[in-house]
Amino acid sequence: MSNVVQFLEALARNPKALSPEQFIAVVSDANLDPAIQQALLERDVAALGRLLDARDTMFCMVFPADNEEPKEDDERREDEPAPDQESASKAA
Repeated sequence: MSNVVQFLEALARNPKALSPEQFIAVVSDANLDPAIQQALLERDVAALGRLLDARDTMFCMVFPADNEEPKEDDERREDEPAPDQESASKAA
């Protein structure tokens, strides 16, 4: 599978688009399984996924860390006015 991934990565790094004839030549010259080459030539993503035993769907989730203690920057002194109150008192 890493050969296929490296091949696809190399295609993605190429700044110029390949013509259909060039794409056929590049895929045909690649040292890949014939079934994978056929899926690439047909641009069949589902078949390529099956051949590589890839997941159909992948999820990524990020959960914020639970901080028990507030950071010093987040703490506000009781005697220090909030920014809203400070600007309001100067305007009056």
